[in-house]
Amino acid sequence: MIIETDFLFGLGDISIDITIDSSGKIVEGLLFLFFVTINPEFTVRLDVIAEGFNSPLYATHAGDGSNRLFVVDQIGIIYIIENDDLLPDPFLDLTDKIVDLDVAYDERGLLGLAFHPDYENNGRFFVYYSSPKSGEKINHETILAEYQVSDNENMADSNSEQIILTVDQPEANHNGGQLLFGPDGYLYLGLGDGGGAGDQHGEIGNGQNKETLLGSIIRIDVDNEEPYTIPADNPFIDSEGRDELYAFGLRNPWRFSFDRDTNELFVADVGQDEWEEINIVEKGGNYGWRILEATHAYDLDLADELNIDVNSLQDPIHEYSHSLGRSITGGYVYRGTENPELTGKYIFGDWSSSFVRPRGNLFYLAEIEPGDWQRFNLLSSNFNRFVMSFGEDENGELYVLSKTTLGPTGSTGDVRKIIVE
Repeated sequence: MIIETDFLFGLGDISIDITIDSSGKIVEGLLFLFFVTINPEFTVRLDVIAEGFNSPLYATHAGDGSNRLFVVDQIGIIYIIENDDLLPDPFLDLTDKIVDLDVAYDERGLLGLAFHPDYENNGRFFVYYSSPKSGEKINHETILAEYQVSDNENMADSNSEQIILTVDQPEANHNGGQLLFGPDGYLYLGLGDGGGAGDQHGEIGNGQNKETLLGSIIRIDVDNEEPYTIPADNPFIDSEGRDELYAFGLRNPWRFSFDRDTNELFVADVGQDEWEEINIVEKGGNYGWRILEATHAYDLDLADELNIDVNSLQDPIHEYSHSLGRSITGGYVYRGTENPELTGKYIFGDWSSSFVRPRGNLFYLAEIEPGDWQRFNLLSSNFNRFVMSFGEDENGELYVLSKTTLGPTGSTGDVRKIIVE
């Protein structure tokens, strides 16, 4: 059996994994010591504002002045939190459209939600979900769809679906899922590399293949001709690659957001074997996968094959190894007003440093000098939950979405508000 324990000190964490046979003898042991800095200037608490979710994956607002928080549950349901109360009826139920999920572990489901910038007047919003599809080398398809709110502001019109885009997914994992409108009014969607391990689909994989939408962030205009048009300044128009592409070379961008103040696009990209990374993504940028994993060599032969100068690839602003965590969860640059100590800091986390039990981590990056981002622990103690995602309300206040079950099952999921004491 495996026994895990961890200890938190002022300088860092110690994690010990040991295997014991039936007689009680230790037959295998592994110790990790990793160092992080705990900021002594403030302490943070997490206040539960809603609970009982299956697998909460995202929370956002409608931008309509109501300051309602809309919570995306992986199983296909969108809930509303209003004035810190969870409303009893869902805003939208898509469970009949979602692929059957593996309750042991699954990365598919209802993954994204974005409200149109003029939602208050037009009632338009968009979702991104995993749908069944059979076929050779196809596990499922992901669907970007538009819906309308009903006459009841707390209930969507479930019959209003208009499919915008479908993408074949060869594997069950690395689906991306972040969906949001940028400050330019265009819709952004992040897609993973198609899944499996090592980006092995096709001759060169998907991360460096600009003829696929996989392994990229796309940008489209949903305000003109149906189902969408291409913004005139997208970087690969009239050149090799899909017109929808905004940036590529990503493995699985799990949550990204625009800084409300600077409009910079912060993207957390989940790593393969050793490294997790955070990028500030720019239009047309190549972020390296699978040539690099963060700043480290992964398949340099592919760079030679494609005649790509490794020095031309975009470096992350921060990376950390798998001695600290296994899967990065992107968040937000804090621009609220209730916690001025966090202003300008990028709040993020790691899903868990263990697959055996929930052992998530919460961090923030602070830009000490221009371009010099340093990582700090957000909490002064361990967060023994799986960190699924973060949310931001209309006022810029931030929330952590987490649970204790590995797969999409049970009701341990909750939403917690980040508060500086």
